[in-house]
Amino acid sequence: MKNNLRKKLLTGVLSLALAFSMTACGGNGAADGQTAGNTAAAGESQTTQDTADNGINIRNIAVSELTSVDPNYAYTGNSTVVILNTYEGLMKYGEDGSLQGGMAESYDVSDDGTVYTFHIRDNAYWSNGEKVTAYDFLYSWQRLANPANGCAYAYVLMSAGVKNAYNVLYSGDPSYTVDDLGVSAPDENTFVVELDAPVPYFLSMTTGSFLMPVNQAFAEASGELFGMDVEHSIFNGPFNVTEWEAGGANATLTKSSTYYDAEHVTCDSVTYTFIADSQQQVLAWEKGEYDTIQLSGDFIAKYADDPALTSLGYAGMYYITFNFTNQDLQNKNLRLAISTAINKSAIAQSILADGSTAADYIIPKDFAPDAQGVTFREKAGDADYNSYDLTKAAEYFEQAKQELGKDNIELTLLYSEEGSNATVAADLQYELQTNLPGLTVNLQATTSAQRTTEMGAGNFDIALDRWFADYKDASTFLNLWTSTSTINYGKWENAEYDDLYTKTVGANAMDQEARTQAMIDMEKVLLEDAAVCPLYQPASVYLLNTDYNFRLLSGGLIQNQYTTRK
Repeated sequence: MKNNLRKKLLTGVLSLALAFSMTACGGNGAADGQTAGNTAAAGESQTTQDTADNGINIRNIAVSELTSVDPNYAYTGNSTVVILNTYEGLMKYGEDGSLQGGMAESYDVSDDGTVYTFHIRDNAYWSNGEKVTAYDFLYSWQRLANPANGCAYAYVLMSAGVKNAYNVLYSGDPSYTVDDLGVSAPDENTFVVELDAPVPYFLSMTTGSFLMPVNQAFAEASGELFGMDVEHSIFNGPFNVTEWEAGGANATLTKSSTYYDAEHVTCDSVTYTFIADSQQQVLAWEKGEYDTIQLSGDFIAKYADDPALTSLGYAGMYYITFNFTNQDLQNKNLRLAISTAINKSAIAQSILADGSTAADYIIPKDFAPDAQGVTFREKAGDADYNSYDLTKAAEYFEQAKQELGKDNIELTLLYSEEGSNATVAADLQYELQTNLPGLTVNLQATTSAQRTTEMGAGNFDIALDRWFADYKDASTFLNLWTSTSTINYGKWENAEYDDLYTKTVGANAMDQEARTQAMIDMEKVLLEDAAVCPLYQPASVYLLNTDYNFRLLSGGLIQNQYTTRK
């Protein structure tokens, strides 16, 4: 049974591309021209539930609650998945995973690669029948950039290289406002983005949930309720949310009649049901009540020979974040002791047992291949910083206790309860307390959303953290630990690291060789300082109804609009 399971997991893993909490960007293709997309006739104006045509009604078990469908504010996994099915950005990923025109029917790029002019299609409509315009993108991007709004993913504008994004977001200079951001709408059909310098991955970023359009009139009329329930939500993608309350157990997406390419949307409805308990999930699956379910390690072996079993590898990383505002954790030897006292292989192979891979690196394997197909990890080598070594761990810990003048150190590990996190957290507690006598690790369990809130407020010592790629470039991980990053929750600062980062953006961004070397050096600085403790590169095991041909992006996102019946 074990051999069969291992074979199935390995052969079922898709080639890695992108997954942002099982969302954001994915696929292997890229736009090879300046005109893309289909041109189906615009749908009629209506806000009522759309009529099913094909009888394909997918029922999914969700691993996290749907908290919001506001593109600028939503950040939880399930919220982002729903947004990517109900909104559409300037570009989108097609059925084959290639990057295609979305709301932008075509685009032009300046000779120096710094100005993108997007031409909004004439047959793009909101679910209330209003036309999608360039002004919707202008409002959304400026809304995201406004520091007063406190949008968690505002940093992506800087990652994308949008002109003046740093000045508007982080400089603190009041002379810079959102009007200085490098975006404009000369007319309702034209959206212009100016970059500080050419950014090779810019187009892929426009598929992200955070850069979707927002209808200003509707959003402002809805006020604080925008995106919080069906009544106060509006959509421009292949589906509309037709049933849902924030924090509720269910959300239903229904095929939109106003979507410009509705004739090629093969699925009529998608329902997400939040079920936290793994055993209840499995029981519901066995009763035939759902078409997709994510399995935890306890149940994977049971379905090893089931043709419904599929394993998906992700361009993501789980790691321990250290809070540098904690005086004890400012001690490098303590961080090194923790990092080397954890048997990461045992976590991946015995606890998770889902195809996840132990990691002593922060940039995932098989991620961000260049034009020749060579990945970042292949260029940088298999980093083995701070690998499992109990002898070194003991030495580091003794040095730390001497430097801190303590025989006993107490830390709290913050983690979210979904999936296998509780089991991993319990193992981390056991290993650290066993391998580092004198260290006490308390566990603090919470929801995914609350974990993010607590980390953002600095209310943690160490945290079981994770990141999934926003776009196809190693900088999507390395950006997290710059001193200007709003999600550098540990508050680690390193001048050398920041200086290297400047070599990955700006005028040097198109010097790929120098840029890659700068990112290799960034990872080295990060790990040599034990600023973060990598744990494993995740994979997830699913059961998928074999009556359907599910279309999957290589990051794991099901493309519901392309799913068909066998």
